[in-house]
Amino acid sequence: MKLVRPDSDPVREKFAQARKELSAALIEREDEVDLVLTALVANEHVLLVGPPGCGKSLLLDSVLSWTGGTKFSILLTKFTTVEELLGPVSLTALKVDKYLRVTTGKLPEADYSFIDEAFKGSSAILNVMLKILNERVYDVGDGVARKVPLKLCLAASNEWASPDTGKELSALSDRFLLRKSVSPIRSQAGRQRLLWTRDHAPKLSTMVSPTEVEEARRAALILPWSSEAKEALETILKELAKEGVQPGDRRQFKTVGVARAFAYLCGADEVLPEHLEVAQHCLWDSPDGDQPQKAAQVIARVANPVGMRVTQLLLEAEQVLVAADVRNLADAAKAAAKLAEIDRQMSSLKGNGRVEKARLYLKEQLKKLKLASIEAV
Repeated sequence: MKLVRPDSDPVREKFAQARKELSAALIEREDEVDLVLTALVANEHVLLVGPPGCGKSLLLDSVLSWTGGTKFSILLTKFTTVEELLGPVSLTALKVDKYLRVTTGKLPEADYSFIDEAFKGSSAILNVMLKILNERVYDVGDGVARKVPLKLCLAASNEWASPDTGKELSALSDRFLLRKSVSPIRSQAGRQRLLWTRDHAPKLSTMVSPTEVEEARRAALILPWSSEAKEALETILKELAKEGVQPGDRRQFKTVGVARAFAYLCGADEVLPEHLEVAQHCLWDSPDGDQPQKAAQVIARVANPVGMRVTQLLLEAEQVLVAADVRNLADAAKAAAKLAEIDRQMSSLKGNGRVEKARLYLKEQLKKLKLASIEAV
């Protein structure tokens, strides 16, 4: 996903700089960075699921360090108590027969929160989280529902909910509008960066205040939808239904706001079909039955066919690079010819900066392949 183009808007410039710095440090996590920043503008929550050591916590911690306001972080286990999440019961209140919690420094008073291993908590904790995440309200114990300042909850998990507990946890999973699986590093270039770069922690040169985030959110809310984008979204929903993927009404409605947030961050004056690429992380209900993959394929085909073709060609290029034996001149020459052909196919595509970025990557890999082949002689 292409996120930000710098312009005279200082808030957009801050998002652009943060995105650049996060992507430079976190290898092959550009899509995840885009997703979290989009959620920040859309006032929604994000869930990242993947094996340990994929940079999920590092990304979420880095984004939270970039935002101003109060923060709350917790690692959930089956032994985590409600008090750790919400605060202890007030002893002073108990003396006058009142059951109240002291929420200072806990989730009910946080602007931003990070919940690691989100599916590991007890039923009591999950039930409390449902109301805070969705309705943004909390009852301290006096029967009065108070609005919480929570703007963004970032959650991580090493795995999706198991089939045995899927029904119990489906409601919690649904509270995270944006959900994405995180995979280990796949490309050869990414692997080299991982191995030989000493420090992968992002160094962020700016900070964004809650007021600036709210300013961005209001600006995104008033972006109009183009007629082409409206038609594309309706087509996507029809095609998803044919594939057996039918996201709930709430997800469909909130996806409209997410697309606006992504279009705003892209520097657009209106929502275009290409901005619906972000909807692949919204328009499915369950990870079972390949729903996320089906949603991604349908949305790419309808809203961003150029991006879909670029992804296919990059995958072909990675297969060529992995299979190439640089010590064999004939094999290296065949690999170079295949990469040149892939670049030729990309040159015929019309799109935004994604095509140019992919072609630049191909040229860098072709240059490295030739140098490695020469050194091996």
